[in-house]
Amino acid sequence: MKEYLKAVVSPQVPENVGEVHVSWTFPEFVREKRSKVWYVIVSVILGLMLTYAVLTGNYLFAVILFLAVFTVVFQYFQEARDIPVVIAEDGIIVDKQFYPYRDLKNFWLAYEPPEVKLLYLEFKSSIKGGLPIPLEDINPLEVRNALLDYLDEDLEKDEEELNETLARVFKVR
Repeated sequence: MKEYLKAVVSPQVPENVGEVHVSWTFPEFVREKRSKVWYVIVSVILGLMLTYAVLTGNYLFAVILFLAVFTVVFQYFQEARDIPVVIAEDGIIVDKQFYPYRDLKNFWLAYEPPEVKLLYLEFKSSIKGGLPIPLEDINPLEVRNALLDYLDEDLEKDEEELNETLARVFKVR
């Protein structure tokens, strides 16, 4: 396990995070299978927005549209990295970011396989919002039991957040 921790240690992550309870990886992004209809609809919408930008002389909006398209096309050709997650004694590591338990308020699980398998971490600071972490094939009870020693579980929440649902439905993740 020490080798695994060495792979995720960065300047933001302390070298010793205590005992590791659970660890797993998830892909950086999921390449959605989109139909030709999806591409046609998105192209028509982009075309209408670009036409509007040119007709109204809003060239900054046109540049932003081109940058957005460039970003999406660029990401299409990228391979998804595996993002490591470590639940340890002193906090949680997601990729190369360390979140000590003192900064976290609570957690909840949204688990409706096969589509929804998420762990949500809520920060004490309301500015940060929540952090959704895909569970992939890890046992959610194992994750829950590991976190209950350090954080409260929000039992009132058990569904994914609206923005995650919309991203999944419209296949824009």
